[in-house]
Amino acid sequence: MKKELLIAILILIVKFSFGQEFTDLYGDYLGQIPPGDTPIIFAPGVVSTDSLIEHSAPAFSPDGKDVFWWVVRSPKTSREKWTSRGMTMQCINGRWTVPMHTPYYGGPTFSINGKFLYFPGLYPDKKNNGPYFIERQGNTWSQTKNLGIVARFPEIKGAGGFSITRNSTLYFNGDTGGKEQIKDNRIFRVKLVNGEYTRLELLPNSINRSPYNNMFPYISPDESYLIFSSDRNGNLGGGDLYISFHDIDSDTWTEPINMGEPINTDKDERLPGLSPDGKYLFFTRLTRANGQDFDHDIFWVSTKIIDRLKDKYKKK
Repeated sequence: MKKELLIAILILIVKFSFGQEFTDLYGDYLGQIPPGDTPIIFAPGVVSTDSLIEHSAPAFSPDGKDVFWWVVRSPKTSREKWTSRGMTMQCINGRWTVPMHTPYYGGPTFSINGKFLYFPGLYPDKKNNGPYFIERQGNTWSQTKNLGIVARFPEIKGAGGFSITRNSTLYFNGDTGGKEQIKDNRIFRVKLVNGEYTRLELLPNSINRSPYNNMFPYISPDESYLIFSSDRNGNLGGGDLYISFHDIDSDTWTEPINMGEPINTDKDERLPGLSPDGKYLFFTRLTRANGQDFDHDIFWVSTKIIDRLKDKYKKK
């Protein structure tokens, strides 16, 4: 597997260095017109497509020159299987390359300084036993390494949806190994102490409300708030985005607040993430048909709603 992964990384390097195909997109965030207070689809036809199910928020590097995301393709016939791929684009001399595949499985996230890229699994394993990470080395990336979170903490059987703070605390949803896999996903964090992740912490019951799905955490760099997806009572649809504000000194969390319209709708909203400049909230919106994922696009919206919700909470 290491040989296959190294070959895939080398292919990425070669394509980015020699003869890479380019789009007609220039500038910040693929040259897209920034959103206001109403969510709009991000990069339709390029990142958000009709043929694929976008299954993560886009992870932009802090310098805005790289973007990674994850897609899933549903089977078109009974003989086909579900397939998925990591995707990436790079901005070279102001112009964006065409989307291309990566060997990284699951939703990606950058460290705050942009030096590391984290993701849950690898091809061909497709197991959420990470996080794995790669380290930026000039214009290239290192070989893949595994932090060993799942191996270190037997309480969880798999992990995904990673988000990282400025001091390298990792938030993620962990599979506790029950019969109903989705409902046994809960939101955890692990803190970095003396260069090692030493203790697994389950977030409070107000966030991990049972028996509901509480997943896909996004933690702000300063750890002042958490956005996550939940299907608890009071939803507008099958699943909504919630926000909980964090008092860092006392390590206490507010009761999660439904982020409301126009972010949440009668569809499923999930997989939140912020742009590196903090100006935009990305998330996915899922439409289901006959119990199956039908359409899943990436949306983005101004983060001013976060400030409004914080002010609203303070007035209570």
